[in-house]
Parts: sequence; structure tokens; C-alpha cells
Amino acid sequence: MPEDELPEVEPMPESVPEAEPEAVPLAPVPRQERIAAMDVLRGIAVLGIFLINMPLYVGPMAAFFNWENNPYWTSTPDRLATLFVYIFAQGKFYTLFSFLFGLGFGVQFQRAAERHSPDFLSTYRRRLLVLLVIGLLHFTLIWWGDVLHVYALLGFALLQFRQRADKTLLIWAAGLTLVPLTLATMGTTFEHFTKKEPTAEEQKKDAERKAKRAKDLIETVRVYSSGTVPEIMKDRLQADLRHLGGEVGWATELFANFLLGLWAARRRILHEPENFRPLLTRLAWIALPLGLLITAGDLMWGYQHPGADAPLWRTHLGLVREFIGRPAVAYGYAAVLLLIGVRRWMTPFAAVGRMALTNYLIHSLVFTTIANSYGWGMYGKVHPVTGLKWCFAFYAVQLPFSMLWLKYFKQGPVEYVWRRLTYKAA
Repeated sequence: MPEDELPEVEPMPESVPEAEPEAVPLAPVPRQERIAAMDVLRGIAVLGIFLINMPLYVGPMAAFFNWENNPYWTSTPDRLATLFVYIFAQGKFYTLFSFLFGLGFGVQFQRAAERHSPDFLSTYRRRLLVLLVIGLLHFTLIWWGDVLHVYALLGFALLQFRQRADKTLLIWAAGLTLVPLTLATMGTTFEHFTKKEPTAEEQKKDAERKAKRAKDLIETVRVYSSGTVPEIMKDRLQADLRHLGGEVGWATELFANFLLGLWAARRRILHEPENFRPLLTRLAWIALPLGLLITAGDLMWGYQHPGADAPLWRTHLGLVREFIGRPAVAYGYAAVLLLIGVRRWMTPFAAVGRMALTNYLIHSLVFTTIANSYGWGMYGKVHPVTGLKWCFAFYAVQLPFSMLWLKYFKQGPVEYVWRRLTYKAA
């Protein structure tokens, strides 16, 4: 249209007040808005956590990975099965799951901000409170190894970081990893160089402690395999108290992963992995094999030298395995998946991931019942190699079960209760 034929336009007013964005109440994430890679990773993490928890469902912790004084699992297949679990799974999938927890928080916070939802804090606090109750019930009534209550309590601390700068998140995550590593390294070094030969009295006391641990181990197996329900509850509560005592150190590690997950959500690493190929490639091809090498080297030394006093280098290697090797492997696993990309054949894993809470609690319910005297009384009788087979077989059933359930329902049964109590909606 020629310039002289332009239609007349009424002049705009000098200032136009901007319309207030309409606030949208918080609600569960619709299926079409879910991050597929996140569900797949969570589903795989459920299997990894299952591999670690299985020996603890069906036997005492002290009976596993104790090459020196283990009266139960001494065969080569059992020890190889234990090594497999510890090298490829121990700690790696709790690391991955806690990372996904922080990432999920970041996604929810961003989504609430985009929709100008005014009730994010109150809703998320309610969400954490419900998770805390579920975790405490699991912790006290079913199994001492619950992790949900720790996640819920740390979630309240994570709320304080929701608006902190990315750099701050990374500094805190690094500090929570490197400060404990440095202090532990200094402490073990000092202890090594100041250690004196034990006196006859100290040797006697050490022998008495070992004898007591062996006796306690036998009593624990008796209680859970053939004891009364009150005996089991008493021992479980004592185990709960012991577990609580060790949660502070573990919590710092989990919280570092929460912060890294929040950072990854802001950077949209799982949303747009193609933009982070250099980082993901380094994690997959350098961090993952190096972490596995460190883990295998440390554990194989203990396997080949049971009962021997560890040299200083091996003590330090063990610390590096715990603080550096473990997250290196966990994030390496995630990087491999993101480099491959979510494929159609991964759909069953995503279904397990969407029902992660339900599937996790099913593991505890089923296998503590199998192990304890009020069920099949198998406690202390399930060898590591058998437990490993059970894990893969049971998980293989959970894959189609989760898909079938989600065909008819929007979420798992425990997730449904969690949602109802969080959002006060059906």
C-alpha cells in the first residue's frame, strides 16, 4: 500500500496501565508438561536404590561388605554380588535421586513464578509436611532405612535458596562436599601419624567389642527371623535411633545434590540437553569411568586384604570414593542418558519414575514382610546373589505394573494421597 494511502490511526494515550497478570493456583504438573528425561532417570534410580536396600531389608547391615567377620556370606558368588552392588549402585542412586529432588523443586518454583501463583510457599511447605509424615510412618513402622523424612526436612532448608544466585548455589554445593572431605582427610592423616601400638588392655577391649558385635549380629537375626512383633518393634526403634545419629553427615551430602539440582533446573539442562553437550560428554566419558575406577580400586583392596590395617593412601582413597567418586558416577549415569536421549523403549522406566514413591514403599512392605517373622521369616537367610536376582525380577514386574496402573490412573496410589493432602484437590 502506498504511503499516502495509509489509514488514519487514532493516537495512543500517553500511558497505558499494564494489566495485572492473572494468578493461576498451583496444581500438579499435567502429563504433557512433564520432563521425560526426569521421569526416566527417577525410574532408573528406583532400581538402583532397590539394589542397595535389598540386603538391608533381609539381613543386618553388619553382615554385608564385611570380609573379615562375616559368618553369613562367604561364598565367591555372594561376595561378587556384593561387590557389584557396591561398585555400581551404592550411594550413586541416592545421589541421583536427591539431585532430581532439587531439580523438581526448581521446576515447580519456576512454573509457579511464570503463572504468578501466589501460594507457592504455603503449598510447598504443605507438600513437605505430608512427605515428612509418610517418611516417619515408614521409618517407625516398616523399616529403619527410610530416606523420605530426611528429604522433607532438607526441603525446608532448600526453600531458603529459591532466590539465591546460581553462583551461590554452586559455592554452597562445593563447600558441602569439599569441607567435609578436607576435614576427614586431615583427621585421618593426624590419626595415622600419631597412632601408637595398642596396649594389652586396649587389645583386650577391642577383642571384647568384636565379640559383642558378633553376638549382637546373631541376636538381630534371631529377633527379625523368629522373634515376636514387640521384639521386632523394639529393635527397629533402636535401629531408628542409631540411624538418626548418622544422618547429619549424610544430610550435608544430600543437600549439596539438592542445590545442584536446583541449579540444573534454572539452566534447563534436562529440558535442553543439546545445549550442554560438552559438559555432559565430560561427565559421561571422564567422570563416570574415573569414579568407577576409584570405587572398584578401593573396594577390591578391602576384599583382598580383609582385616588388614589400611595404609594411609587407601584411607584417603576411600574418602575420595565417598565424596568425589560417588557423585561422579551418579552424574555420569545421568549424562549418558541425556546424551542418548529419551527413547520409546524407555517408557516403562518413565512409568516407574512417575510412581517412584509408591514403588519405593512397595519394596519395603513386600521384602520386610518376606524377611520378618510375621511374614516368611527369611531374615538372615537371603544370600546377596539371591537378593540381586530378586531385585531384578521384582523390578521387571514393576515396569509393566506401573504402565498398566498409569493407563487407568493419573498417578500412583501414594502419589494420589500426597497430591490430595498437598493441593486440597481431587
